[in-house]
Amino acid sequence: MSLPMSDNIHIPFIRQAIELSVSAVEHGNHPFGACLVSKDGQVLLTAENTCGEPVTDVTHHAELNLISMATQKFNRDMLEQCTLYTSCEPCLMCTGAFRWSGIRQLVYALKNETLGEYAGFDGLLSCRPFLPAPQFTVIGPILEDEAAQIHQTFWSQLKS
Repeated sequence: MSLPMSDNIHIPFIRQAIELSVSAVEHGNHPFGACLVSKDGQVLLTAENTCGEPVTDVTHHAELNLISMATQKFNRDMLEQCTLYTSCEPCLMCTGAFRWSGIRQLVYALKNETLGEYAGFDGLLSCRPFLPAPQFTVIGPILEDEAAQIHQTFWSQLKS
């Protein structure tokens, strides 16, 4: 059983993921955050991007950090009941980890197309084709304007 599909139920968790993206920047990292929520609406784990500037390990995305912790802490049956919330649509690397993790519901704030516009990346692909229904539920973008604020600032300063 998963959380209801109404966007309103997702807003507090998406906002927490966005807050984690702001915190990641405050810690010297790229602006991405994620949280894992139980079927009962309890935040089980949170994670930030820890790639750092300059990038020291490009695999330390918020989603990968979260999935690594989650798969070590919870069994697959538990993870299948959870929802992963992320401040930005996962890249293909994180999408692959999500697919293998057992988590079946993903909710994101900023879509990859918008991220690409701020960061100057061409060709960022959507995670949706790689997470097909009915096996996976992908919801987003939600609160994209709120999620975009940190990216507008971060990427413009990085380019300066």
